[in-house]
Amino acid sequence: MKCPGAMRVGVAAVGVAAILFGGAACRTRVTNPSSDAPSTVAASDAAEVARAPQTKRVKLPRAGAGHTANIDIVAATPDGKAAVTRDQMGSVRLWPTLDGKVEPVVIPERGAQWLSVARQGRGHTVALVDAANGGKVFGVSSGGVVKLVGETPPFDGLFELHVLPDGKHLIALFKDHTIRVLALSGKQLATFNERRFRPNSLWVADDGASVVAVIKAQSGQAAELQRLQVDEDDDGFSIHRVGSPTLVKSSVALTSATLVVAPDGETVAWLDNNAAGSWATKVARLTDDQPATTFMTAGSPSNPPNLGFASRTTLLLSPNGGELSWLRDIEAKTTHARPSTPVDFVNQGRAQAVRSGTQISAAGTWLFVRDLQAQSHHFVGYGASQTRAVALSPTGSHVAWSYGSGVVFVESLDHDEPAVRIPAAPTVTPFRLLFIDPDHLLFVSATGGLRLVVWRTGELLAEAGVGGAIRRVQFEPTRGLLLVERQSNDSQLFVLTADGFGESYVVADQGFRNGLLVDGIDDVDQAVMWSLDSSNNMRLYTLEALRSDLSTDEITAMGKKLPSGTAVPMAIGPQGRRYGVLWSGSRMELFVRDGKAERSRVAPAGDVNKIIVSPDGHRFLAVHDRSGISSITAHDTASLAQLWAVSLGSLSDDIQWSGDGRYVAFASLSGAVVLDAKTGEKVRQRCGLDFSAVHNLPSGVASGQKIESLCDG
Repeated sequence: MKCPGAMRVGVAAVGVAAILFGGAACRTRVTNPSSDAPSTVAASDAAEVARAPQTKRVKLPRAGAGHTANIDIVAATPDGKAAVTRDQMGSVRLWPTLDGKVEPVVIPERGAQWLSVARQGRGHTVALVDAANGGKVFGVSSGGVVKLVGETPPFDGLFELHVLPDGKHLIALFKDHTIRVLALSGKQLATFNERRFRPNSLWVADDGASVVAVIKAQSGQAAELQRLQVDEDDDGFSIHRVGSPTLVKSSVALTSATLVVAPDGETVAWLDNNAAGSWATKVARLTDDQPATTFMTAGSPSNPPNLGFASRTTLLLSPNGGELSWLRDIEAKTTHARPSTPVDFVNQGRAQAVRSGTQISAAGTWLFVRDLQAQSHHFVGYGASQTRAVALSPTGSHVAWSYGSGVVFVESLDHDEPAVRIPAAPTVTPFRLLFIDPDHLLFVSATGGLRLVVWRTGELLAEAGVGGAIRRVQFEPTRGLLLVERQSNDSQLFVLTADGFGESYVVADQGFRNGLLVDGIDDVDQAVMWSLDSSNNMRLYTLEALRSDLSTDEITAMGKKLPSGTAVPMAIGPQGRRYGVLWSGSRMELFVRDGKAERSRVAPAGDVNKIIVSPDGHRFLAVHDRSGISSITAHDTASLAQLWAVSLGSLSDDIQWSGDGRYVAFASLSGAVVLDAKTGEKVRQRCGLDFSAVHNLPSGVASGQKIESLCDG
């Protein structure tokens, strides 16, 4: 028996009638049980569903963004409870807390060379030196809103920019070796500049009242340290010397990891040498002329420890090769063993900050946080970072996210309400997600599995499969048709019915490009699908033709070669409009063709390889792929004018419109976002899920991919 078509139902109106409840139709694997049965799943699948955990209502945290490359700079607030970090791709994040309760906030700057952070009321002030040696200052509210509040000119030779503990003023070191007090706006408030006084770096005391200037010798193994006092009175700020300089010498290079100053600015410690498997560390007071004292700690000559003052009187020595750390009490002159930090195979553990008894160091894309007195630690980061799929509901009210673990979250875009967590299927990790109607979500695996789920309950309504290697899926809600395209240039068309999947039809014409049609095309009003093969033969299929089980000869005869000189369409939208690109001389142009009328406009770039048309046909997206990165430009169909543009950071095939055309969603390896389709502004983003603090770092989650995060754009 041939299966009749599904009822024709629109999705644009309020109170959408789901095609799944649109009338009787054929069934494949699924049969309807009695009315008192707990599920509409066939008996053969009931046991599997019974074993599966039920959906949960969860409160997703305020969406932040993790790092997509290993962290290589860490700076912390004086109290050690917040940090700012940079990764190897140059992305910057503020971690408002280090307890796994608040996700990192994106600081909109790339390539920072220096970072500093302090509390400002309930929020934070972040200062950085950018790639052009200019300074930028950001205020971050307690709600995660980031605002640029000040900056210094680019190419101004800025070396360091420290936020003072009050969060309201800055200490800056410039290339001309002047030290300046600045307002957050960048306005200069005081300057210290003496002839032949040429500091290379600064240490700012936790109270902000004193600064230690470090003047390194050319060899890098000797330095002169000078204390400076920062005063504020009715006349403003002033900076002046305090005491005489202190000279330190070492047999190793003196860096910020091997020479450190105590939080009160009165004590300095530096690593000296290694003899017979022990490291010599020297400690000297900057407030008197007494000689330095030396203490020894066990350690490999090839793995010098990082130094950091945990308090005014305690010094941490922390190797990165799995060896024990050591906590030295400078006043009591005792040394205490501490557990090792995570083994560092890529020298990222050298990115650390030690403040107020807390060690904060890089662990790939995560942070390692240790309480040195309580001898406890935890890791902070995202359990899942690579987005697999994203989907938008027909009315744009909900978005579904899927990550590598296979778990799917559905959250509201219109209301502040708990999200629904759909557990991973036993054998199907979503490769694509599609809302069939407001209540049903289609899970598509890369290996060919199709699962239709009632997303609010997790109930499995129906299953089907196509034999793997799926390249793309499309759903046309007006007729209830699902097109599944395989990598081998064949497709399968499903008619969705009251029970889920009705009969399906194989389309094997070797078409490399195809799509579903809303209104037919040309003189074939009943056409539901088009296909284009490598010989530029276009075919139009009706359901009646597909149901007739076309022979290969009939399929060949259906092909109509595009007229010579006609540009090949990349997409066909409502009203049969053809969208594509053509070359005019050396320029790539976008075109839209209505019947015989064609209009074109120069494309923003010459690398368009896909066009995705909005459900109403009024706008379209041009996808640009270059050097492993996708970018999107949105255009008006009537004028072809560019409306907005966004970079995805990595290649992406998962790009969707909401059924009402309000939103556009993208998923890539580095996250997923929902944009306002008119403006391109972000409405929601999820660049990482399962943010938490854990005691044992999960395997594989901390390794960075060295790709640009989608949430940095």
